[in-house]
Amino acid sequence: MPIIHAFVPTLDQILGLAAVLGTSWAFAAWGALAAGRHRFAAADIFVGWGLAVSIFILAGVLTALPFTWLAYGLFAGAVPAFFLAPGSRRPTTRAVAAWPALWRILVLAAPLLILATAMRASQWDEFSQWLPNAQYILRIDAFPQKGLPQSPSVFPAYPYGLPIVSYLASKITGQFIENAGALFNVLLLLFSAVIVSHVIAAGLKRDDSGRTSWRLLALSILGVTVLSTTFVQKIVLTSYADSATSVTLAVIAVLLWKVANGLAENSDSQETAKTLRALAWQCGLVIAVFLNLKQTNLVLLLLLLIGFTVVALKDPAIRLKKIGPLLLPLSIPGLLAYALWRYHVGQHMPQGEFSFMPFQQWHIAESLTVLWYMILIAAKKAPFFIMMLTIAGFAIYDFGKQFTPRTRLFIPVAVVFLGFNGFLWFTYISSFGLYDALRVGSYWRYNIQLGLLGATAGAYGLALLWRAKIEPRLGQKQTLKKMLGAVPILCILILPFAAHHKLRFDIRPHKDHMRMVGQTLAETLPPGSNLAVVDLRGSGFAGVIIRYETTSAAGADRRISMNLNLNAYTKIKTADQLRTRVTRGGITHIWVHQSLPLIERAFDLTLAPAASHLLERQGNDWRLRRSWPYKGYSDPGQVPD
Repeated sequence: MPIIHAFVPTLDQILGLAAVLGTSWAFAAWGALAAGRHRFAAADIFVGWGLAVSIFILAGVLTALPFTWLAYGLFAGAVPAFFLAPGSRRPTTRAVAAWPALWRILVLAAPLLILATAMRASQWDEFSQWLPNAQYILRIDAFPQKGLPQSPSVFPAYPYGLPIVSYLASKITGQFIENAGALFNVLLLLFSAVIVSHVIAAGLKRDDSGRTSWRLLALSILGVTVLSTTFVQKIVLTSYADSATSVTLAVIAVLLWKVANGLAENSDSQETAKTLRALAWQCGLVIAVFLNLKQTNLVLLLLLLIGFTVVALKDPAIRLKKIGPLLLPLSIPGLLAYALWRYHVGQHMPQGEFSFMPFQQWHIAESLTVLWYMILIAAKKAPFFIMMLTIAGFAIYDFGKQFTPRTRLFIPVAVVFLGFNGFLWFTYISSFGLYDALRVGSYWRYNIQLGLLGATAGAYGLALLWRAKIEPRLGQKQTLKKMLGAVPILCILILPFAAHHKLRFDIRPHKDHMRMVGQTLAETLPPGSNLAVVDLRGSGFAGVIIRYETTSAAGADRRISMNLNLNAYTKIKTADQLRTRVTRGGITHIWVHQSLPLIERAFDLTLAPAASHLLERQGNDWRLRRSWPYKGYSDPGQVPD
């Protein structure tokens, strides 16, 4: 792939980026206004996002108000909110969204952002639930519920914190922005880089007046991306909620850390009290969106709160009576939003999410085997696990000694890491099928959700190390300091170009073929058609894409159904088995991804190789209606993913 092609978005994609940036600006305006003058301005966008998600859940669960009204109200109100927000006209750390630092980060990360803008959806879970969920609320203007059309999503009850962003951005352009979730994930990393720069500055004991240096900001971008040890492009550059979970968890931790440090200062001034209340409200609103990103985020939050509770109880500098006034703002936004969504799911979608199995089906006998495979995967991802175990080691070492800001940060991180991996072990035994349990499916992906939490704590620890051990040795060597400072900037600017072939994993000819066919079927199949996908050498991914295109995207209003996805795991061995499967359930059309002798015998047809085919039912027989030759490959099973 020529490098230039990786960085050339279409006009629609450019408009999509502008819409996501506009949505982020609206979040920043509302977040700044809601938290007031004493807030931590770098968290404004996250706070505004939490406020918006809370309003959507409140209105979507308790009223029949169309989401369009909420969206227009959010955008219309963002303009006065911006000008009324404290710091909207001051170039300091009180500026909305810490703008003096944020604009520098957006400039430095422009190559990565442009590359992400040019990308399309390409991953399994995007097509099976994240994009269908976003498409549904855009089309229906409400959450899935009884009395409304059924959602085609595999998990329609998954929380809608990230799909709401896609909804809002799509409202700006007037059409669905497919990669809005992916773009927002990238932007969240960049927004969090501002917070990480603040944490690093605290470790270096540098002035954080808003004029953060380019080199420190570049280092912060590297810290939340390639140096985070969990920058997996097929997670970060997609509409998955894992990266958003990782970022918001770290933001909550930093806000709680600032609260803990403020309490430890033992100041009775009104200014300190107002700052702590503002931080508590900010944290509460970020918790609201965090709990509505993924179903299991409640576990992560509880572990983080347990960690900070340990800090509060053991740190002699923190007076517990000062925590009382902060509990209400810390808990109310998140509890309200979470409780309302759980109520909605219980009333309308009780089977729409992941759940525990009956006790008699738990894999207790295989528990040690599962633990062993978890350890093996951890060994393959050594940088992350070494970082987290090192942080945990320092936390244990510091425990019982004099509490410092490092102790107050490292102990909660250690509790989350150790506790969450214990929880994962439990869920493999109690929630997963035996096959997925024994291969500890997605174990690394779940740990990615802790990546930014560990990276933020690691950045603070390295800043302390630099100030204590390295900086004194550099002394007055200004030339060397400047050279070292230029390295992060050069890396940020060069890496997207050097690694474009790895980052653009969405450019695959077989995925383009499947999406093109799905869009054609959505436009040409008769309304009410019942489609089956036959891909006997595939994993089932082809059926997921075709189902998305025909039931969520262009074909959503044509009532096309696709409930039969025959693939390698269905273990069709004979032509009679195949023919029997497709004659059930009122199948009217079959899309054959790859022609095989067994398929030709089953339907008594000769199908051209290196092409996919649409078959149409005629009585008890099938006829070939159309074929699509592959472009750029001859066997989809041999194309690298």
